[in-house]
Amino acid sequence: MKRTIDPLSALFSAEVMTQVEQMSMPYLGYLLLREKLAHRLLGESEAAILYWTGKELGNQLIVDSAEQLELIFIRLGLGRLDLLAHSEGQLRFRLSHTAYALLPLERLSRMLSWETGLLAGAVAAWAGRPAQAVLELQQGTDKKPVALISVRLDPVE
Repeated sequence: MKRTIDPLSALFSAEVMTQVEQMSMPYLGYLLLREKLAHRLLGESEAAILYWTGKELGNQLIVDSAEQLELIFIRLGLGRLDLLAHSEGQLRFRLSHTAYALLPLERLSRMLSWETGLLAGAVAAWAGRPAQAVLELQQGTDKKPVALISVRLDPVE
């Protein structure tokens, strides 16, 4: 029988996760941290720093499927992640969230650098080889922005 390990256990204790997942947090505070504080602290290097920080944390996640990644994004309040395509060297995801419509695309592209890096790191750890991810923003059919994230794995040597 396969032992189930919480993919977030490398980042948070079980006690903390249990207590936090039972709380209800106003989203405005989260938005303030993501939109205003991160930009003020990181300045023009915001996107690069968020990507590499996300990638480092993603490398610590314990995942072995796209479904686990999708659940992690839901649990962390990062939005709905859907696997669109999976080939030998690349995975393509769609990430959507109701808050995306509240932000200018330029801000959104910087903010989502963290999620992009998180996916790169998690997929690299899962696949056991280096990976890079690229973010592309598009307008959805409902005029809400949709993030498409392509994760490319380095070739096997």
